[in-house]
Amino acid sequence: MNKEHPPKNLLFIELIVVIAFFSLAAAICATLFVQAKVDAAHSRELTNAVIMAQNTAEIFKAYDGRSLPMFNEDGLISTIAVIETYEEALVATIVVYRESDGAAIYSLKVAVREGEEAYRNDE
Repeated sequence: MNKEHPPKNLLFIELIVVIAFFSLAAAICATLFVQAKVDAAHSRELTNAVIMAQNTAEIFKAYDGRSLPMFNEDGLISTIAVIETYEEALVATIVVYRESDGAAIYSLKVAVREGEEAYRNDE
């Protein structure tokens, strides 16, 4: 009654292969979670920039296109970059920048005609 047992080295090699496989899978999952966090932060920043540009456009409309100061909120700066007159309307481009490095995140073109609704064109 002599049964053959697999060599003990084979069991050790199988264990190493399984550990290596799960380590690789864990590394891939960790990379995906980090990328998802970066994408979520970028999305949050873009959403805040859009809201800030819309708020600035509403204020620009409320003041009939008069010059407005810069707005600073949550690390973002909103400015009115270009003001020009086009067909009896005042046209401005509102640009939202990142305060830390000055990179433009979002821009919004706004036209205000006296006595009418503002026309907005997202870029």
